[in-house]
Amino acid sequence: MQLSLELKPLEIIKEYRWITLDEQKQFCEFLKESGFAIDKIKWCATEFEKSRCTVNYEHTEKIHYLPCGVRGRCPRCSMSYAHDRSDTMYRWIRQNIADKVSFDLKMNQIVLTLPEKLQDIDTKIFSKMINHFMKSFGLEAYAYSIHTRHSKNPLADRFVHGHVLTLNIKQENNSLIQNDYYFNLDLMRDYWKQTIEKFTGVMVEGDVNLKNEYASVINDSEKIRHWLAYLYRYPIQDLFDVQIRKGSINYLEKSQFEKIQELINEPKPRLVWCGLLTSTKRKLLLKLLDVSESFWLDLPDIIQEKRIRSKQCRDCGSPYVVYDRGKYTGDNEPLLL
Repeated sequence: MQLSLELKPLEIIKEYRWITLDEQKQFCEFLKESGFAIDKIKWCATEFEKSRCTVNYEHTEKIHYLPCGVRGRCPRCSMSYAHDRSDTMYRWIRQNIADKVSFDLKMNQIVLTLPEKLQDIDTKIFSKMINHFMKSFGLEAYAYSIHTRHSKNPLADRFVHGHVLTLNIKQENNSLIQNDYYFNLDLMRDYWKQTIEKFTGVMVEGDVNLKNEYASVINDSEKIRHWLAYLYRYPIQDLFDVQIRKGSINYLEKSQFEKIQELINEPKPRLVWCGLLTSTKRKLLLKLLDVSESFWLDLPDIIQEKRIRSKQCRDCGSPYVVYDRGKYTGDNEPLLL
């Protein structure tokens, strides 16, 4: 243990590791039995770099675990990416919009599903259905992501559904005002049912499955980040969860090699931003917020700001410098609920 001049233990900032060593070992064994190369994933985050302040060695040190960078196949790197991307997007919404409006900005999460007989629908048509549904409710700021796999059984048959995130803002008289964020679920189900029938020509019997919940961008930041991270995740995370973390399904008993290959190779679902949240509406949004462009942060600005901050001493802002490297011994395993 390193000590300061006062013989007190030096504080160390340790990165979150996302998965345990045992989970990593189990998942690598699963991939190996399924016929996949595991060298990089097995090595991922087993070594660390330790950094300290260049000005004062008694300032807070930092440990960075070296990643393999194989997103889409390595669950650790995939989780890290999703949460980092979520954090960036949250900061963008918080700093550019939530901190600038006079009301409590809310985000809605809406999940739209289809009857079983429509699971072969073209995703382009489904995208049009989502946009039509959003406009029916007068929503002017939203994002959506279309998924074709069930998170609780990622290798099962095709399951098309849409995740939509909305913000309760709309334009009126050249200004940005508060829009609805609490909706009548019966009315929403009725609108979604009408939308399905309009675009597919298939009459839907009974109620459609639809979920809706909302949270404050400022006061419920963890929930907002969780929603965003869920939509930025890679499919490999769902496979890891059911096979290793939750142990709810054992795919090795079902000879799922080809399906695992398909899951790994398929593109990650995109999160598409619409209406006032698109780049083409940026000037309009700035005008409605009544702020100049100099007070606006683009995503590259936020990413660069985070990158610079990660290389600075948490106590004084001086540069960090790597001074040691070693093997991870299991002293910082994530706590699993």
